[in-house]
Amino acid sequence: MSMSVIKEPKPEHRAFELERLILFSDAVFAIAMTLLIIEIKLPDIPDTVPVANYMPYLKPVIFEFFTFAATFVFLGNFWRRHLQLCRFLQHYDTGLLNRNLFFLFFIVSFPFTASAMMHIKTHFILPLFIYLCNLAGALAALFWISYYVFQKKPSLAMPGHWTEKELMYQRYKYNFLTMATGFTVITMVYFFYPENVHYQWLSYWTIPALALFNHFRLKIKKRNTLRAVHIVDKTI
Repeated sequence: MSMSVIKEPKPEHRAFELERLILFSDAVFAIAMTLLIIEIKLPDIPDTVPVANYMPYLKPVIFEFFTFAATFVFLGNFWRRHLQLCRFLQHYDTGLLNRNLFFLFFIVSFPFTASAMMHIKTHFILPLFIYLCNLAGALAALFWISYYVFQKKPSLAMPGHWTEKELMYQRYKYNFLTMATGFTVITMVYFFYPENVHYQWLSYWTIPALALFNHFRLKIKKRNTLRAVHIVDKTI
């Protein structure tokens, strides 16, 4: 009785399959970014309302457009980082495919979480937590991919470029830790001080403060890493 054997695909076939992974990811980003704008429509203003009184009708649309613009920037940034990471790939495996799908799950969730922001009220901020959770999840998934490619399975990446890989990995790690820490602080403030609006608004500054701190922390690490590489090159 003959036994079937699954043959390893040829290099050109694997390159095509890796390209399909990247193209599929690009398509998901394009669809998610397009869906953001679909629900935004100008309000139906009665003819009897004077122009001076248009603002109450336009305020929801302005906030909706601001949310769209911010989310578009977030998605564009995620796409750029994903593209930079994919530039180092030369192989793929099931683990990478699963992690990439996990990342895309949070990308396609953004149109829903962005539209949910329209339902924020003074005493109903659940949509904000859902949106922040979406951001944290996307950052966590991107960091998970970078850890898998650069640390756990370095054979999936092109040889060399050690400095760029290490700095990219550290950047994704710091971004995830910034968002996760900020989200935790905001959640705890709302839990322990549900009626203190002042504390709640101050807690929102945790994320930009941590982002600024980690930005300079990464710059110092980048300088030290490049200095170490320069010393090694001189020694060689």
